[in-house]
Amino acid sequence: MSLLAKPDETLLEHTENTLKVFKSIKKSYSNVPDLCGVDDFWEHLFYSLFLHDFGKGATGFQEMLQSGSQSAPWKYRHEILSAGFISTLNYDKIYKEAIGLAIITHHKDINKLRERYNTFPSLPGKELYQKKLSELEPNFDEVASYFEYIPDWSNKYLGYKLDNFNKPSSIGDLNDVYKESVLPYFFNWEDEEYTILHGQYGIFLKGFVNACDHLASGSKYEILKGIEDMKSIYNFPELRKVQEQSSKVKGSAFLTSPTGSGKTEASLLWTDNNQNSTKSKRVFYLLPYTASINAMYQRLQNDFGNRDLVGLLHGKASYFLYKELSGNTTGYDSIKNSIRNIKGLNKKIYRPYKVLTPFQILKAFFGSKGFEMQLSEMANGLFILDEIHAYDAHTTSLILEILKILKNKYNANIFVMSATLPSFIKNLFKEHLDISTDIKMEKEELAKFTRHEVDVINGNIMNNLDLILDDLENDKKVLIVCNTVLRAQEVFEELEYETSNSALLHSRFMLRDREKIEKSLNNLDLLVGTQAIEVSLDIDYDVLYSEPAPIDALIQRFGRVNRKRRKEIAPVNVFSEGSESDKYIYNPEIVEKTVQSLENIGILDEDLIQKLVDDIYGKGYVGKDKEEFEIVQRNFESFNKGIVPFINDKNSEMEFYSLFNSYEVVPTKYKLEYLKELKEKRYFEAMSYILSISVGQFKKLENEDNVEFDKETYFVNMVYDEKLGLRLDLEESSFL
Repeated sequence: MSLLAKPDETLLEHTENTLKVFKSIKKSYSNVPDLCGVDDFWEHLFYSLFLHDFGKGATGFQEMLQSGSQSAPWKYRHEILSAGFISTLNYDKIYKEAIGLAIITHHKDINKLRERYNTFPSLPGKELYQKKLSELEPNFDEVASYFEYIPDWSNKYLGYKLDNFNKPSSIGDLNDVYKESVLPYFFNWEDEEYTILHGQYGIFLKGFVNACDHLASGSKYEILKGIEDMKSIYNFPELRKVQEQSSKVKGSAFLTSPTGSGKTEASLLWTDNNQNSTKSKRVFYLLPYTASINAMYQRLQNDFGNRDLVGLLHGKASYFLYKELSGNTTGYDSIKNSIRNIKGLNKKIYRPYKVLTPFQILKAFFGSKGFEMQLSEMANGLFILDEIHAYDAHTTSLILEILKILKNKYNANIFVMSATLPSFIKNLFKEHLDISTDIKMEKEELAKFTRHEVDVINGNIMNNLDLILDDLENDKKVLIVCNTVLRAQEVFEELEYETSNSALLHSRFMLRDREKIEKSLNNLDLLVGTQAIEVSLDIDYDVLYSEPAPIDALIQRFGRVNRKRRKEIAPVNVFSEGSESDKYIYNPEIVEKTVQSLENIGILDEDLIQKLVDDIYGKGYVGKDKEEFEIVQRNFESFNKGIVPFINDKNSEMEFYSLFNSYEVVPTKYKLEYLKELKEKRYFEAMSYILSISVGQFKKLENEDNVEFDKETYFVNMVYDEKLGLRLDLEESSFL
């Protein structure tokens, strides 16, 4: 009987299937040997894949598979035995070590191996290794016979025949890779004595081994290519000038253009002109908020006419996919399996377009599990950064640092676009990323996008609700943007009964309620919201009322009014005063300057916006923002040096998760329903009860004894309403 790799696949079949993926990746990433400085890189990857599962020839592993049951697990790692076969290869020691490390860590990283499978100096570990190694002996001749496939398979998948190996004769020929390679590599890392294995060479080798193995296991034998001709997708009678310019740019660029002017199409036309001949460069479309990511994901799927081409990556993606699929597929288990498959492929090197948050990219630079595959995929990548102004100084600095690495070490190109980007941020990116191309709308065309008249209204929104009521009575579609959730809730409570067609949108809704609200955004007479509606949502209202905010945030809010220019000019109103809590969100000095600069504007000419933005922001970040930006600049490079392949460092990973300044909670009101869904293993339905609050808000509730921890979930004893969201100002118990 042939040796098995899986219950339904022989070892030879699986090995050849990984090599099919290898051939596709080699064609798509042909410049990787240049990037990592190892000419024979593809040979090393070929051997890593050819040998990666040979340890499965152990009798105990075969008995486990052939019994068709996991009830008696083998309790060892086949990768440790597989790696021993590097002894057959005729390479310099360092390259054999690299291949061995790629094989031995293709399921568990070095830290996991050190915890449970050390063969040296631990005597029990050594004994277990020798015992398991001896299980290879009965099947050794068959495993050794597989070496006869190397010449033909290397010719077929690598492109030429390999003969730089020696067929092994016994288990005595095999290396103890843990002792000979893993330990020295680990100690070098601890001592910060880095070798070529600790850099891109190791990253690519480990990343591509995992990609080929995972895709072959999922019956995907080649990675998908991008759109052949993007102009055929966006086949407009005439391109706008910025779109035409973008479609002709080679290399990285900036695009500054008003909302509703076709920036998305411009960016995708840019990717087309920067593709390689095989259309295999991966495109990463980065957006700040989940609502805009979900909308862009659906839009690109529709535009491309092929759902497989586009992946979605953010923290709540599972729930979004669940709601999307639940209307089309019957049976919870069937949907659950579909989501697992879709998400699995979204994380792998498979789909050519991914819509995601910058945090999904940042993860790779903090050494989280699978980061080698993430970084390998990003080689030659085309990165679109939409609305870069939306991030705080700390995140902006982190984004800039990772883009420097991607551009300088991974041959990436970057397309930064915004309606409102302060010149000091643009200059930082230009300087550090060496971007010289700056695409802007010409003054004449820009004038056609003038569509707003600004009025600064004295006082705060609560004292001026009569103005909003007048517009609602005159059948205008009204958009209200507040700076805090509490103020948005107060305003909505005052106005919701003035129209039967209204909604409130902010970050403190459970997923199931937020999803319903997002679906209704275009058909409302009144929408009250927070910053969640500023960016990239394709909504269009007649009039805006906004609390005071920095100029760039306000311009984004203005862009949700008269977006499609159905009227020549539409009113956008800004109140001169916000609420006391605004100082925790925005720099008061910038907000004050913004209000003063808008007081006598009247008609807001589009060509005036950049001057306003630059006058208000001056030369750059100030105060705490400046300090946070510079801390990242000073420390990130030395921190990132410690992120090395084959090791997942828990401390670095924890540092990444500390970037998320929030807790996931469930309102106590829904505790029983939530726990029932968990008990019945309906995890996506359980997820629908989750929402996020900030660390500060969580700690305050905890101090007031309004947080309960049960079944690894935090429940908060505060009022929740499906129209208003979580009320942090009202305890649930006070209404019982």
